Amino acid sequence: MDRKPEAIFDTLYIGSKLESKLDDFSHPEIQFFAYLSCLLSLYSGNPLSFWEYSFVKTQLGSPYSVDINAAWNFLKSKASVEQTTEGYSKLSEKGRAEIDFYITLHAFKQRVQYLDAACKSLSLIPVGYIKKAIQNEPVLRTARTSTSRKFLLNESSPATHALYAQFGTLKEALKEVDYNDLLIPAVVWIEALNAKEQEQKEI
Repeated sequence: MDRKPEAIFDTLYIGSKLESKLDDFSHPEIQFFAYLSCLLSLYSGNPLSFWEYSFVKTQLGSPYSVDINAAWNFLKSKASVEQTTEGYSKLSEKGRAEIDFYITLHAFKQRVQYLDAACKSLSLIPVGYIKKAIQNEPVLRTARTSTSRKFLLNESSPATHALYAQFGTLKEALKEVDYNDLLIPAVVWIEALNAKEQEQKEI
């Protein structure tokens, strides 16, 4: 399988940001924040093709990209990512040097705002709270009814249309808010998803 440069960059970049917030990171956390970053790209109006790699839902109900997995295994094989404890890793000095170089390349500059917003949400919201919210966004929530792997974010699916409808409502709610990046929309959306789930539990 050909390794996607975007997936390699995203894995290193997300890893570096999670490491600064959480001390270390796991493979599932990289997958999860890559998916959240992709969703924020869609919120900004980019087509699905912009992200360059896709996601499926695993049997456990989590987002998973084959390309992120390939990038993870590649970076571990060349010691850019090193295991710290069981299931958790950090970037090595080599990995940090690589991301410092990759971030200077024009090819990846447009991705950074989405990756940044996803990871910066950790400064305001606990990681478990973020994961719980995103598992209740329309696409993942609908996919949970299937016990098999299911491709996520199909442009023609009703769940994706529902996701875009949520984004439209969010943009309308924030139209008077002055913000310079996607952190505010990301945090407001995450809070709204968790509030909606809590309301449904109380019904």
